[in-house]
Amino acid sequence: MDGYALALDDDSPRFRVVGEIQPGVVPKIQIGRGECARIFTGAQIPAGATQVLMQEYVRVEGDFIVPTQRTRVTHIRARGEDARRGDLLLAAGARLGAGELALLASLGVTQPLVSPAVRVAHITTGNELVDPAQTPSPGQIRDSNSTLVAALVQQFGGILARQERVTDDFELLLARARVAADGCDLLLVSGGASVGDYDFGSRLLRALGFQIHFERISLRPGKPLVFATRGGQAAFILPGNPVSHFVTLHVAVRLAMEQFSGSAPMWPEAEARLAEDFAYRPDARETFWPASVRIENGRLVARARRWQSSGDVTGLTGVNALLQFAAGAPQPKVGDSVSALLLELP
Repeated sequence: MDGYALALDDDSPRFRVVGEIQPGVVPKIQIGRGECARIFTGAQIPAGATQVLMQEYVRVEGDFIVPTQRTRVTHIRARGEDARRGDLLLAAGARLGAGELALLASLGVTQPLVSPAVRVAHITTGNELVDPAQTPSPGQIRDSNSTLVAALVQQFGGILARQERVTDDFELLLARARVAADGCDLLLVSGGASVGDYDFGSRLLRALGFQIHFERISLRPGKPLVFATRGGQAAFILPGNPVSHFVTLHVAVRLAMEQFSGSAPMWPEAEARLAEDFAYRPDARETFWPASVRIENGRLVARARRWQSSGDVTGLTGVNALLQFAAGAPQPKVGDSVSALLLELP
């Protein structure tokens, strides 16, 4: 703020300008009674001055100024007013966004110690899958899960170190998985989490030396979810349907990646008003229903997306939240308050 530096308690009717103070220069001026100095934004306050009077509130008369308006506001930033020696300004595990990086820069910390990005390897399985650029033959479908995983791994701050598609051949899958798991923090396998003849997930992880912690979870969609660890590595076998993929990537894989990065897990929940009825069916499992949440008239409003089946990719467009319903929760009605896990800010 450009203005004039003078003493706050000096009630002289006018002040003689005794010098000018530029930013980046240590002032050598001593301000006495009835004196002031022209000062520019960012400059150091000279000795004897305890207030900066904005230039808009003075009238210049030769070598003097006459205040036309004066308050007790000093317009001075004191040393230590932001933080003091010993204050904790950024805790370990904090996420480094623009504000945090600006704070570190102000402290001279230009190379903070950070966790490396989580390295993820992903294999999708299924004889029926073809590349999205390929026209499927009868009995085939395009592989959308690889695209989904790649996009969300990047969104979660990870690095997709390896991704490939493998047919339902256990020995081939094992060979590819050995290579994929080498050097990664997290191994993801799409498909093979259930109990069919070609569901090799648990068998694969055991062959790779992983310890399986669970092979199913009370979750809709995503019940056949396998989780395992091997030393400092983790692995998930994800149920093959895209909606199940979407949900388990957010409620399980994302949290695992946050643990790897050392940051505190984020679970941004909010209450939203249900804008319309939808085809919810009470279930014995906890349910996460894809939804679109918007701010309308100052409050969050949720609209559940269509969910015909766990393979309905069309229901994932425009989704920025998952509506969370406890096991056995009754069917909600329009206008009800529902719990929403916010995937993105509305």
